[in-house]
Amino acid sequence: MMLIVLAITGATVYVAENNLRSNQARLLNAQFQNQVRSLLAVQDLRSGAVAEKCRDVSRSVRLRAALEEKDVDDLYRNALPELQEVFSPREPDANDGDQKVRASFFRFVDVNGEVLSAGDQPAGDADPRSLAQALEPISLKPRNHDEQNVAFIAIGRGNDPAVLRQIVLTKIHGWEGNDLGALVLGFPIKQTQTPDGRGAEIKSGLWLNHQFYIAGLSTADRHLVAQRVQVGLNQGAAGNFLVDLETGPHLLFYKALHSEVAPAYDVCLYPLAPWLREARTLRWRIIALGALVLICGFGASLFLAKNLSKPVDQIVATSAENVTRRKKAEKDLHEVNRELEKALIELKATQQQVIQQERLSALGQMAAGIAHDFNNTLMPILGFADVLLQNEAMLDDKAETRRCLEMLRTSAKDASSVVSRLREFYRPADSDEEFPIVDLAKLVEQAVALTEPKWRGLTQARGITVDVQTDFKAYPIVAGDESALREVLTNLLFNAVDAMPRGGRVLLETSIENERAVIRVADTGTGMTETVRRRCVEPFFSTKGEHGTGLGLSMVYGIVERHRGQLEIQSAVGKGTTFIIRLPLAQEIPAAQSNGEVVAKSNSALSVLVVDDEARSREVLMAYLRTDNHSVATASSGREALEKFRLRHFDLVVMDRAMPEMSGEQTARFIKQVNHNIPVILLTGFSGQIDADGAKPAAVDVVLNKPITLDVLRHTIRKLVHAT
Repeated sequence: MMLIVLAITGATVYVAENNLRSNQARLLNAQFQNQVRSLLAVQDLRSGAVAEKCRDVSRSVRLRAALEEKDVDDLYRNALPELQEVFSPREPDANDGDQKVRASFFRFVDVNGEVLSAGDQPAGDADPRSLAQALEPISLKPRNHDEQNVAFIAIGRGNDPAVLRQIVLTKIHGWEGNDLGALVLGFPIKQTQTPDGRGAEIKSGLWLNHQFYIAGLSTADRHLVAQRVQVGLNQGAAGNFLVDLETGPHLLFYKALHSEVAPAYDVCLYPLAPWLREARTLRWRIIALGALVLICGFGASLFLAKNLSKPVDQIVATSAENVTRRKKAEKDLHEVNRELEKALIELKATQQQVIQQERLSALGQMAAGIAHDFNNTLMPILGFADVLLQNEAMLDDKAETRRCLEMLRTSAKDASSVVSRLREFYRPADSDEEFPIVDLAKLVEQAVALTEPKWRGLTQARGITVDVQTDFKAYPIVAGDESALREVLTNLLFNAVDAMPRGGRVLLETSIENERAVIRVADTGTGMTETVRRRCVEPFFSTKGEHGTGLGLSMVYGIVERHRGQLEIQSAVGKGTTFIIRLPLAQEIPAAQSNGEVVAKSNSALSVLVVDDEARSREVLMAYLRTDNHSVATASSGREALEKFRLRHFDLVVMDRAMPEMSGEQTARFIKQVNHNIPVILLTGFSGQIDADGAKPAAVDVVLNKPITLDVLRHTIRKLVHAT
């Protein structure tokens, strides 16, 4: 207990002294700030009263004439009447508030900064030689960009505070705007020694031009303060610190004043002796109180030790019983904790099952959406294939046959695009993706032709009529993915047909508005409510119940965003729906753009080794290569390819990536070991996995994504042959 009392007493002394020092610093700083504000207020009052008067005097015709003619006597004689409101040659009285804004002297300086002597004129108490010496080190020549300057100077020698002055320098111009000189007004500054409420004397002074002007200090103390202030000024513009003077410790405050020529600081010294006396008195009082508490506590402890022994024995017995109960409670608590941990594990397992079910549900919905899009692309493929196979007369019409074949190829490309989107579903879109040039009007025509089996054939089979019309007000050219944009138009056409169960009209319109390509797909169907209109582009949102996936319009929105465009939907119940797509126009058509032209055949026939475990893939590649008169040898595995490569010379190797026994990368490495100069083209249906692994395999020259076209294969071969 005695230790507790000692600790409390020591902590109380420490806290009390800290509070006293904190209050002391706060009160002294507030007093110093009030003094500085008072001094600045006087300076502002003086500036307001003097500024306009000095400007009037500087524009005086007689003063300008006298200054130009250098008639000094006439100059000062004419200035006295002009300055009588702001000039008083007598020393101001301490209680005379009006003298705070009255100058004690005035002088004129010429354009070179030389002081013009006042002669016998009553221009104040400033000696011309002393004033010139004071003005010279601080460069009081009027500045070109200021009409008035404020500064502090010390006139005379030594550290006499009676010769400190604040000056206001006003520039004087000639008739043609040239500089004639300046008017200097000097205002007295008083260094004070003020007693505070504790009987101590507070001293204030001025720091100017690396000298300290203050009254009532010895030379040693003045030098010590000057050194400390100089160190403080090198660290910051204002502050406070402790100094030990001959008269005891003092707290020193300093702060910058408004001085536009040479820096000046107001300095105050606060004696700390009264505060130290208070601290010592408070400390002894607290110690005495602590001693009294300690004595009382010691007596109380003796009393308690004698009278509380029996209850203590009872408490010991009770404590033993409590220990037994506590151990039992701890055992029960551990048992409950184990049960809670088991329940938590079961809860986490249940949560994982729920999360897995949600993932499977989302995957099923996504797969349904992809199947929906894939079936849309399969419809024209099957339809045009049946037309060609079952209508032999059409085969004689080469133009119609070619049109059907082009539709088949376009639909196959779109199917490839759907599979590619599924394969790369997890990958984020590339904001810097570059697209080829696309003719929107041509895409609209293709979309109308591709969807004709549904909007014409199926609807007529149900006994309704859907009329699809096009209106090309312009033929905009944009940069985009042809398959993706065609898929957008196809989805919008199918949605429009589904929204007209009793038939109607669909209008596809292209135009250019505000330097942007615009496509409008408008129908006369049932329309949408405002709630449905706002949510229709959300993934998995559908109004078709089990027959809808909710991914069609979401996919449309994603493709438009990928092409840096905007999708706007206008709809009203019973009035139909209009989808407006705005895309940026292509800036220019690159010279290398194909525009649908077939890539030229290779100039020379090559010996090519085709390696693929799928027979149909080998047949397609053989047909591609033999179209350009290349000699082709095939292999169904990597081992067979190596055997043929050792027995025969080849100019090029085209192989599949995924093969049994030996993969395409492994086969390419063995081939490169035999002939490191031979070009190797790797075909893959898993480009996303290659991208995820990093760069393409080292032994492979080019990686192409399946399915490939004849033009792509031709272009790749030309590049490789040219490079080698």
